[in-house]
Amino acid sequence: MKTRAGYIQGYNAQAVVERGQIIIAADVTQEENDVHQLHPMTEKAQQELKAVGIEEGIRNELADAGYWSEDNIVGSSPTDPEFLIATTKDWKQRKAIRERGAPRGRIPEQLSVRDRMERKLLTKGWGTLYKLRSQMVEPVLGQIKAVRDCGTFMRRGLKAAQSEWRLICATHNLLKLFRNSHAPNSPPHALYTSISPAGAG
Repeated sequence: MKTRAGYIQGYNAQAVVERGQIIIAADVTQEENDVHQLHPMTEKAQQELKAVGIEEGIRNELADAGYWSEDNIVGSSPTDPEFLIATTKDWKQRKAIRERGAPRGRIPEQLSVRDRMERKLLTKGWGTLYKLRSQMVEPVLGQIKAVRDCGTFMRRGLKAAQSEWRLICATHNLLKLFRNSHAPNSPPHALYTSISPAGAG
């Protein structure tokens, strides 16, 4: 794969994580860009939920700027969740909120798809929801890479890397469920997901 540091022998590991930090879909691709992974990973997540008997669909999906493209929004189907995708780096959006404040009133009709998404993320409600992304997916990837020392694949080949990544994600879920079994029951919540690349090489 091509990276900022040149070509490496590696893969782009993807994960869709729900609000309780359980990974509901995982896959590995050889595409270094995440933009084409949004819809396939969303579909995988929906299939996994149905496979375990969860009929409630994903309401909102939160994704970082690597998944942004106008085609990803325009190409959405009515059955897709409401996508909240950063159009720039998170720190730039936080800076814009501080400088301009949250927009008010109706969204003007003439705005481009990108401008509509930017405005949406600057509003108080959607912006607050989008902030959950850093609490959902980033800790999961940090636990996998730093705490469990699973930052690189031990097997070679796409199929082997896919099976290894799914095993890593499954053991993450088992550890999370084990730890939560000793905690008091938490109330059910709406199903929000966040998608992010793990970037394991």
